[in-house]
Amino acid sequence: MPAPNVGLLLMSFLVGLLVGLTSMGGAALMTPFLILIVGVRPVLAVGTDLVYGSLTKMMGAWMHWRQNTVDIRTVLRLACGSLPGGALGVLLVHQMHHSGVNPDQYLRRAIGLVLVIVALILLVRTLQSRTAQTPSGFITRHEKVLTVFWGAVVGFAVGLTSVGSGSLLAPFLMILFPGAPARVVGTDVFHAALLVTTTALFYSQAGHVDWGLVPVLLAGSVPGVLLGSYLAPRLPARTLRLGLSLVLLATGVKLV
Repeated sequence: MPAPNVGLLLMSFLVGLLVGLTSMGGAALMTPFLILIVGVRPVLAVGTDLVYGSLTKMMGAWMHWRQNTVDIRTVLRLACGSLPGGALGVLLVHQMHHSGVNPDQYLRRAIGLVLVIVALILLVRTLQSRTAQTPSGFITRHEKVLTVFWGAVVGFAVGLTSVGSGSLLAPFLMILFPGAPARVVGTDVFHAALLVTTTALFYSQAGHVDWGLVPVLLAGSVPGVLLGSYLAPRLPARTLRLGLSLVLLATGVKLV
């Protein structure tokens, strides 16, 4: 194996390890890694990460479906907003290409901005009280509309930057399902599989995927995720998530 592939394999293993340890941050770690470390163009990094992410999330979605931790009604409502939102994000990138505008510099900043938002959300979630809260009356009355709307916001962010399918959605699901973390994770992963796979198809059709990188990323990250998942119960999760949020914040600032 060529030396660059060995380095890429080791780095993708580290990314997978962090994802396994913290249960989040896949795209938030992989996309900036491809841009800042590997030197992949932002548009190509987004498409490659979406393809890589769709394969890993489909495996996770299947496992959660078998464990009956997926709220399919919420998934469908989210998809009603996220799939059009994701298509809109991809369409914006295509429109910039057709208009003669290089989207790479804008995507780099957009990814950085989303990373900062994700980092702040993760930081707040890590530091806040773990006491389960009942959804407010407003959320209960307008749950369907709010679910579709937030799905559209998350879908647009993913279609534009590949970041946010889990990190931006999980806090909303925690409001809908207080005290049911397994249902939050299962619903999140299942919906992410639908959204990421759909947007990955758009990027693939447009030729914005480096297919040579995908097998190397999978070969390194899958063992890393498995090892991280094994170690996660044995390490302080709160400290790990706090560290991840600070890393994402610093990376987002650098990209902006």
